[in-house]
Amino acid sequence: MEGFNRRDALAAFFLGAAAVSPLSVFAEDNYPARPLRMVVPFSAGGGTDVVARALARTLSERLKQPVVIDNRAGAGSTIGTEAVARSPADGYTLLFASAAYSFAPAVYGNLPYRPEDLTAVAVVNSTPLMLTVNPSVPARDARAFIELLKTQPGRFSYASSGVGTTLHIAAEHFLRSAGVKAQHIPYKGEAPAMNDLLSGQVAFMVGQASSAVQYVKSGKLIGLGVTTPKRLASLPDMPTLAEAAIPGFSAYGWNAVLVPKGTPRAVIERLNREITAAVGSSQLQKTFDDLGLDRLEPMTPEGAAAFIVAETNKWRPVIQGAGIKGE
Repeated sequence: MEGFNRRDALAAFFLGAAAVSPLSVFAEDNYPARPLRMVVPFSAGGGTDVVARALARTLSERLKQPVVIDNRAGAGSTIGTEAVARSPADGYTLLFASAAYSFAPAVYGNLPYRPEDLTAVAVVNSTPLMLTVNPSVPARDARAFIELLKTQPGRFSYASSGVGTTLHIAAEHFLRSAGVKAQHIPYKGEAPAMNDLLSGQVAFMVGQASSAVQYVKSGKLIGLGVTTPKRLASLPDMPTLAEAAIPGFSAYGWNAVLVPKGTPRAVIERLNREITAAVGSSQLQKTFDDLGLDRLEPMTPEGAAAFIVAETNKWRPVIQGAGIKGE
């Protein structure tokens, strides 16, 4: 071919490679080149939002770019999840998921996205939950509260952050394990649910310990037990529900970061490294300790994906057994 010399061939090769996968070639040097958006599928002020903002601050410092929180609450976290699933797969839109992400396939018969539309990047933490009641409820320990629910079935209501969310599933798990019933009042996020619990509009909630600790310490709420196998360091005198009333009981939340399917592998690996380093930093560890959160062992993207699949399979029978269905 006349006029097509070695220099032209090299130029064509590099142009072609860039056209096929520009981020996979240059991601390590140029990513991120602009601010990132981290979608939190719950309202501002709730437990998931608090953890997301703490991670975003540390991650921003590491990436040298702002990580901006975008709250997209509603429909058991599926509205925000769909927004990320439909975003460009360029590494600039992240989903800060909770355990509700693993519940959604069993709760919603027709999700607006497919689980395979998103790719796991890293698991951030596990989240202890706490059974709390408004001080107007005449019970000061878990056994007394269960007896109260048994003698007055359906009278008391509980708040959650929405149908099919971690707080909803954990509360139903508690009720079924205790053999009692209560009325479910779903909210668009934990923050408004907590407001109504504090005001006495609802009687109780199985909420994130990170949100409840301050109110228990101040006496605005009564803590009856934590849902994890071990007690909280921040409230060492509060028993676990397994100790107090329901042997073997366990439930917890978790948070993870996901990105749209098709995000370049180099970007996923960079995010995994930076998130792992951020979670291991003294700054974020102090925040986790203050909030009563647990750091999980670092996971690869594949490990994070396997963790989410395992959680999905574990809770499906509970959701189906309780007849929980999203609208």
